[in-house]
Amino acid sequence: MARFLSGLLVFCLLISVSPLLAADAGGEKDGQMVFYPTSVKKAGEYSYLRNSLRLMLASRLTRISGMDAVMKESSAAGRDSALYRIESSLAKVGQGVEISAEVYTPGSTEPISFQRVAKGAAGLVNALDDLVDEIGISVFSLKDSRKVNRKSAGKDEPVTGFSTPHPDRAIKASSGFGLSISQDDFISQTELLVKATEKYKSAVIPTQSKGMTAADINGDGLDEILLCANTKLYIYQLRDKKIEHLDTVSLPGGLNVHAVNVADLNGNGTMEIYISSTRNREPRSYVLEWNPETGAKWLFENVYWYLRPLVIPGEGVVLAGQQNGLGGDLAPGIYRLSVGPEGVYTPGEMVSVPESVNLFDFVFADLDADKVPETVTINRKEQLLVYSADSQLLYTSPSGFGGRELLETYTAPIRLVVTDFDNDGYQDILIVDNELYSPEMMSKTRLYRNGQVRGLAWGDDGFFEMWHTNLFPDSIVDFQFYSKAAADGSMHGRLFIVEPDKGDIVEEFLFGSGGSRLSVFGMSFVDGGSGLPE
Repeated sequence: MARFLSGLLVFCLLISVSPLLAADAGGEKDGQMVFYPTSVKKAGEYSYLRNSLRLMLASRLTRISGMDAVMKESSAAGRDSALYRIESSLAKVGQGVEISAEVYTPGSTEPISFQRVAKGAAGLVNALDDLVDEIGISVFSLKDSRKVNRKSAGKDEPVTGFSTPHPDRAIKASSGFGLSISQDDFISQTELLVKATEKYKSAVIPTQSKGMTAADINGDGLDEILLCANTKLYIYQLRDKKIEHLDTVSLPGGLNVHAVNVADLNGNGTMEIYISSTRNREPRSYVLEWNPETGAKWLFENVYWYLRPLVIPGEGVVLAGQQNGLGGDLAPGIYRLSVGPEGVYTPGEMVSVPESVNLFDFVFADLDADKVPETVTINRKEQLLVYSADSQLLYTSPSGFGGRELLETYTAPIRLVVTDFDNDGYQDILIVDNELYSPEMMSKTRLYRNGQVRGLAWGDDGFFEMWHTNLFPDSIVDFQFYSKAAADGSMHGRLFIVEPDKGDIVEEFLFGSGGSRLSVFGMSFVDGGSGLPE
């Protein structure tokens, strides 16, 4: 009963937190756009979308205009007349919902009106994007607000880059779960045409996922999906247009798992599974192989290193490791590891990365196609950083890309993935963008929601977004992605995502339990041209 009441109190605190909206600064400022509450008088059962519509509208319009969003709960006559002002409304229309926006330009008393109709909540995002495009064309003289030249982004159109404050993060709410939409489409921000070619979703998995990866681990041409909890490793396979459970492997007790990865480092044709975890704040990693005929074969247990297969340009995949230092913090230094016949891991040469970078925080990527890889990493402020080959800092993003809870004193960022979406020789980055919404009073607990996978490319002034998924309202725990080029030069890939089952936040706080769900998307990437349309 005490645990229940304690959890209930924490949950009540969480849902009472006020939204993180820009406050009224008490005066007009150039470069601001004011957003008033969305009217839902005629919205019927769609009234629950009130806050979400205003936030998403603000996110998109500030991105294309380069202005800052200011949220006001009421309008005062003449007070905001020198600014752009946006009033919006939702109305039920037949089986759909109509989005309306009235835009007041500075000094005007008559609005310019825009409307779009969506077929239910699931179609709201596409309708909203069309409405924003029309506003961009009519009000800001943009030819198409969703098409940006990849190589000049951040220079000619700085508002599309991540060198400016993160457009979605700046105006997301800090309570509620945002707009619930289906993951049917990928939203492209440039000339790159991104389409979903297949979509699969698993049944609810009755465990809290701590990590996930995917690959054809046994060379049979089918993708295995490995989902790891603290006590068990679940093995799934994508076959016959469904996600099929193949096996469950029990893990030793007392583990806190934070990463699962695969690689064939012993060269026997079957990928080893590397589970990196802690026990009593000390490293405990495990290595095993699995195949459908014989099941799991344990190769190494109780390894006193955190382990990660790491792709190093010019070397290929190596096994990298890091150990604990004083007080449970990670010790400086990431090492190439070799294993002896008795299972003893021996450190070799250090991996050349900045001293502040930890084992699971970074990837190597040739962002500018000069054959010299950069180091892309996330720091504890959840900022994306880029270092040159000689460890000189080249770029720092705004904070707020999100992460996931690992230990009380250390938060592991979500996986970074390197790829080349449009097969142009410039390597790109995939990253998960989860929104942190824990109250400041809960300094040792980090809770996330509203997750998206974002595809980022490197431009003149840093990263800019090429595409993103729709929102996963309950955050993203882990993901994996791989792609290959087709004969016509287009790229095709698969995106694997694990998220908490809906309602897990409540279950976790009240009962210490919860579930997970896997999603798989086939994707195609076609470069639709370069430059803005004429």
